[in-house]
Amino acid sequence: MKCDIIKDLLPLYIEGLTSKDSNEEIEKHLESCEECRTFFQEMSGEIEEKLSVSTDIQELDYLKKVRKRNLRTVALTSGSVVVVLLILVSLFAFGFSVSSKDMDMTYQITDNRLEMDFQLKNGHDLTRRSIEPEFIYDDDQKVIGIEHRYKPVWVFNNPFDDVGTKFSLGIEIPNEEEQEQYTSTIIIEYSDKIVKFVNGKLVE
Repeated sequence: MKCDIIKDLLPLYIEGLTSKDSNEEIEKHLESCEECRTFFQEMSGEIEEKLSVSTDIQELDYLKKVRKRNLRTVALTSGSVVVVLLILVSLFAFGFSVSSKDMDMTYQITDNRLEMDFQLKNGHDLTRRSIEPEFIYDDDQKVIGIEHRYKPVWVFNNPFDDVGTKFSLGIEIPNEEEQEQYTSTIIIEYSDKIVKFVNGKLVE
């Protein structure tokens, strides 16, 4: 069998695609032909090297997929932890608006001071949000009043911080003479209505 034919058959022979008879002819030729034998060895090395590179690429692709999957898992886990923390913070810190129906409120004036007591009836802890007092001015930019605003909120019972179910407020109010020139307003914001005190008097 001629060398050119052997060289054409070698790729098939190396991959095991030639018949038994062809294999015998090729092997017989390789034993007697140094040129084809050298060509066969070089070709075998190239194919093995290609197979090795292909295997390395497959392993690298697999590692990339594993790493990508791990990163996705870490991201999802981190996101879940953040969501849980936000929920816990909202439950134990920010709280929820209180309905006036769930609140007992008492008040009295003592020495030009409005004393207010709030008691939550639904069993949850009670706290409040306060807004910075707002000063009221006339056309000449003279202060003629002040407005205090509070919003009672309930939170879940925190075993590490005993907030309790009640709180008190105490606000100075102007005397009768001062009330002609100055007004003190207190606004309590419930979820269902707003309660307002003007100079210590309930005007809801």
